[in-house]
Amino acid sequence: MRYIDTSVIVSALDPADTSRQSSAENLKKPDKVVSELVIIELNAVLLRNRNFAKLMDELAGERSTSSYAAISYILEKFDLVYLPNQLTQIETPIGRYSNIMALAVELASKVPMRTLDLLHLSYAHSFSNSTRSRFEFVTRDKEFDYYSKEILDTVGIEISYIA
Repeated sequence: MRYIDTSVIVSALDPADTSRQSSAENLKKPDKVVSELVIIELNAVLLRNRNFAKLMDELAGERSTSSYAAISYILEKFDLVYLPNQLTQIETPIGRYSNIMALAVELASKVPMRTLDLLHLSYAHSFSNSTRSRFEFVTRDKEFDYYSKEILDTVGIEISYIA
Protein backbone atom coordinates (compact mmCIF):
# COMPACT_ATOMS: atom_id res chain seq x y z
CA MET A 1 0.00 0.00 0.00
CA ARG A 2 1.05 3.58 -0.60
CA TYR A 3 0.22 6.50 1.67
CA ILE A 4 0.15 9.62 -0.51
CA ASP A 5 1.25 12.86 1.09
CA THR A 6 -0.60 16.06 0.20
CA SER A 7 2.55 17.46 -1.43
CA VAL A 8 2.37 14.84 -4.20
CA ILE A 9 -1.26 15.62 -5.03
CA VAL A 10 -0.67 19.37 -5.08
CA SER A 11 2.39 18.90 -7.27
CA ALA A 12 0.45 16.77 -9.77
CA LEU A 13 -2.26 19.44 -10.01
CA ASP A 14 -0.01 22.49 -10.29
CA PRO A 15 1.10 23.30 -13.87
CA ALA A 16 3.90 25.50 -12.46
CA ASP A 17 5.42 22.71 -10.35
CA THR A 18 8.67 21.32 -11.80
CA SER A 19 7.89 17.86 -10.37
CA ARG A 20 4.37 17.73 -11.76
CA GLN A 21 5.15 14.91 -14.22
CA SER A 22 6.93 12.75 -11.61
CA SER A 23 4.11 13.27 -9.13
CA ALA A 24 1.46 12.42 -11.73
CA GLU A 25 3.35 9.25 -12.70
CA ASN A 26 3.49 8.17 -9.05
CA LEU A 27 -0.23 8.75 -8.72
CA LYS A 28 -0.85 6.28 -11.57
CA LYS A 29 0.46 3.42 -9.42
CA PRO A 30 -2.13 1.23 -7.65
CA ASP A 31 -3.15 0.84 -4.01
CA LYS A 32 -3.01 4.46 -2.85
CA VAL A 33 -4.61 5.79 0.32
CA VAL A 34 -4.98 9.16 2.00
CA SER A 35 -5.92 10.12 5.53
CA GLU A 36 -8.20 12.76 6.95
CA LEU A 37 -5.10 14.91 7.45
CA VAL A 38 -4.47 14.85 3.68
CA ILE A 39 -8.11 15.87 3.12
CA ILE A 40 -7.75 18.79 5.55
CA GLU A 41 -4.48 19.97 4.01
CA LEU A 42 -5.83 19.60 0.48
CA ASN A 43 -8.87 21.65 1.39
CA ALA A 44 -6.68 24.42 2.84
CA VAL A 45 -4.54 24.48 -0.32
CA LEU A 46 -7.58 24.65 -2.58
CA LEU A 47 -9.09 27.51 -0.62
CA ARG A 48 -5.98 29.67 -0.29
CA ASN A 49 -3.92 29.05 -3.43
CA ARG A 50 -4.68 31.20 -6.48
CA ASN A 51 -3.52 28.43 -8.83
CA PHE A 52 -6.52 26.36 -7.73
CA ALA A 53 -9.04 29.20 -7.51
CA LYS A 54 -10.27 28.49 -11.05
CA LEU A 55 -11.15 24.89 -10.15
CA MET A 56 -13.05 26.10 -7.10
CA ASP A 57 -14.89 28.76 -9.13
CA GLU A 58 -15.89 26.21 -11.79
CA LEU A 59 -17.48 24.05 -9.12
CA ALA A 60 -19.44 27.11 -7.91
CA GLY A 61 -21.80 27.01 -4.98
CA GLU A 62 -20.96 27.57 -1.35
CA ARG A 63 -17.26 27.32 -0.48
CA SER A 64 -17.67 24.30 1.78
CA THR A 65 -19.77 22.48 -0.81
CA SER A 66 -17.33 23.26 -3.62
CA SER A 67 -14.44 22.11 -1.40
CA TYR A 68 -16.01 18.69 -0.98
CA ALA A 69 -16.77 18.54 -4.70
CA ALA A 70 -13.18 19.46 -5.59
CA ILE A 71 -11.70 16.96 -3.14
CA SER A 72 -14.04 14.21 -4.37
CA TYR A 73 -13.01 15.01 -7.94
CA ILE A 74 -9.30 14.87 -7.05
CA LEU A 75 -9.67 11.57 -5.17
CA GLU A 76 -11.47 10.07 -8.15
CA LYS A 77 -9.06 11.54 -10.73
CA PHE A 78 -6.04 9.94 -9.05
CA ASP A 79 -7.85 6.80 -7.81
CA LEU A 80 -7.06 7.68 -4.20
CA VAL A 81 -8.90 5.91 -1.40
CA TYR A 82 -9.76 7.86 1.71
CA LEU A 83 -9.11 5.48 4.56
CA PRO A 84 -10.82 6.52 7.80
CA ASN A 85 -8.80 5.84 10.90
CA GLN A 86 -10.10 3.73 13.75
CA LEU A 87 -9.28 6.10 16.60
CA THR A 88 -8.68 4.52 19.94
CA GLN A 89 -7.84 6.22 23.19
CA ILE A 90 -4.41 5.76 24.74
CA GLU A 91 -3.73 6.58 28.38
CA THR A 92 -0.68 8.84 28.78
CA PRO A 93 0.85 10.55 31.84
CA ILE A 94 -0.90 13.77 30.71
CA GLY A 95 -4.27 12.20 29.96
CA ARG A 96 -6.05 10.32 27.19
CA TYR A 97 -4.97 10.86 23.56
CA SER A 98 -6.06 9.28 20.33
CA ASN A 99 -3.69 6.62 19.05
CA ILE A 100 -2.65 9.04 16.26
CA MET A 101 -1.67 11.78 18.71
CA ALA A 102 0.03 9.38 21.12
CA LEU A 103 2.25 7.94 18.38
CA ALA A 104 3.08 11.44 17.07
CA VAL A 105 4.20 12.45 20.58
CA GLU A 106 6.30 9.28 20.85
CA LEU A 107 7.78 9.75 17.37
CA ALA A 108 8.86 13.33 18.13
CA SER A 109 11.61 12.04 20.43
CA LYS A 110 12.92 9.64 17.77
CA VAL A 111 12.36 11.51 14.50
CA PRO A 112 12.67 15.29 15.00
CA MET A 113 10.20 16.39 12.33
CA ARG A 114 7.45 19.02 12.12
CA THR A 115 4.14 18.32 13.83
CA LEU A 116 2.05 17.69 10.70
CA ASP A 117 4.74 15.38 9.32
CA LEU A 118 4.67 13.36 12.55
CA LEU A 119 0.89 13.15 12.28
CA HIS A 120 1.14 11.89 8.68
CA LEU A 121 3.55 9.19 9.85
CA SER A 122 1.16 8.28 12.66
CA TYR A 123 -1.70 7.87 10.19
CA ALA A 124 0.43 5.76 7.85
CA HIS A 125 1.58 3.58 10.75
CA SER A 126 -1.99 3.18 12.01
CA PHE A 127 -3.15 2.15 8.52
CA SER A 128 -0.27 -0.30 8.27
CA ASN A 129 -1.29 -1.88 11.58
CA SER A 130 -5.02 -2.01 10.81
CA THR A 131 -4.59 -3.44 7.30
CA ARG A 132 -1.59 -5.60 8.22
CA SER A 133 0.15 -4.29 5.10
CA ARG A 134 3.54 -2.72 4.56
CA PHE A 135 3.21 0.92 3.67
CA GLU A 136 5.30 3.13 1.46
CA PHE A 137 5.05 6.85 2.21
CA VAL A 138 5.12 8.89 -1.02
CA THR A 139 6.06 12.54 -0.59
CA ARG A 140 7.74 15.59 -2.09
CA ASP A 141 8.80 16.80 1.36
CA LYS A 142 12.60 16.64 1.67
CA GLU A 143 12.41 16.23 5.44
CA PHE A 144 10.94 12.73 5.02
CA ASP A 145 13.81 11.82 2.71
CA TYR A 146 16.33 13.21 5.21
CA TYR A 147 14.89 11.10 8.05
CA SER A 148 14.01 8.05 5.94
CA LYS A 149 16.32 5.68 7.84
CA GLU A 150 15.01 6.79 11.24
CA ILE A 151 11.43 6.46 9.99
CA LEU A 152 12.03 2.96 8.64
CA ASP A 153 13.77 1.89 11.87
CA THR A 154 11.10 3.45 14.11
CA VAL A 155 7.78 2.66 12.38
CA GLY A 156 8.75 0.35 9.51
CA ILE A 157 7.55 2.69 6.77
CA GLU A 158 9.62 3.15 3.63
CA ILE A 159 9.88 6.65 2.23
CA SER A 160 9.57 7.30 -1.49
CA TYR A 161 10.74 10.86 -2.14
CA ILE A 162 9.85 12.58 -5.41
CA ALA A 163 12.43 15.25 -6.20
